[in-house]
Amino acid sequence: MFKGLLLSCALLLNGCAIAPIAVVQGKLSPPPEQAYAIVSLTLNSFDQDGASAWLRLQGPKGNIDLNASIQTDTIAAPDKNAIGKLHVLALTPGEYTAEQAVGDWSYTAAGWPQQRHDSLPLGKSFSVKAGDVVYLGEVHLALSFQSSLKLSDQHVRDFYALGQQYGIQDLSNIKTQLLGTLAQ
Repeated sequence: MFKGLLLSCALLLNGCAIAPIAVVQGKLSPPPEQAYAIVSLTLNSFDQDGASAWLRLQGPKGNIDLNASIQTDTIAAPDKNAIGKLHVLALTPGEYTAEQAVGDWSYTAAGWPQQRHDSLPLGKSFSVKAGDVVYLGEVHLALSFQSSLKLSDQHVRDFYALGQQYGIQDLSNIKTQLLGTLAQ
């Protein structure tokens, strides 16, 4: 009962903190004096029941933590859906750093449940100006006894998911600025 109440409160607070995504004539349209950043956070793990991933961004207004759950989050794709979450963030213009990705997953050893917490440093920077809409790519965590992190360009899948999730049909204002590369 208590866990359900806490979960409900967390979801309510999370819903209050997230502004709706502005779409004008089928195109992402950031609010005045803001920018949008698009990033997908995906994962795979031995733990198919409860593994989760976080991505921490640090910017002008402090930390922004993004999450994805192996159990509940899916990114729509034309061929095969991905496990993870597509994030569209309204950001204040400025410099940002993707500091680290973190994965939590469970396993059983000698009959006892064990919890792993793997922190993988990134240190990748990007910047946004007012009115920008930038695609940062995918951050993928492979959670195992040798956890790893991979950055990649998954714009075909992610732009498809934008269309499915938000009705985005016009992608002409989205600039690709993959994490760790210079602005174009």
